[in-house]
Amino acid sequence: MDPKNQKPLKIHLVCSAHSPEFAHLTQSLTRSSLVALDAEWKSIRSHKSQFPTVTLLQLACQLGPRLGADPDESAESEDSVTFLVDLSSIPLSSIWELLRDVFASPDILKLGFRFKQDLIYLSSTFCAQGCDPGFDRVIA
Repeated sequence: MDPKNQKPLKIHLVCSAHSPEFAHLTQSLTRSSLVALDAEWKSIRSHKSQFPTVTLLQLACQLGPRLGADPDESAESEDSVTFLVDLSSIPLSSIWELLRDVFASPDILKLGFRFKQDLIYLSSTFCAQGCDPGFDRVIA
């Protein structure tokens, strides 16, 4: 693709479960065919857990065709969208089920670097905040 024709990358910062960005994240994850994930943390461990607490989750979603779109349209009808989710600012229970469904879906390809480590740290972080233990079912 010619760099002159590329759209500028817009990154959505999700800091509240009641924000338009959170609603956009929810809609995007339910339309995604591919999700790239990366978790960020400080290497400081809490007294409650042997693993660090994840504070930022980066998600890039490749979206399928828009609802109502002509199935014969080209791949140009598809979009991608990027999010930074501040896990220290939102109630983790508000996003836990959504992420669990993404991880368990055979229709969504999950990409990540050292993804297993991210899952362990994410599971520990969510569990420490009262969510069900871990993301026990991940289909790549």
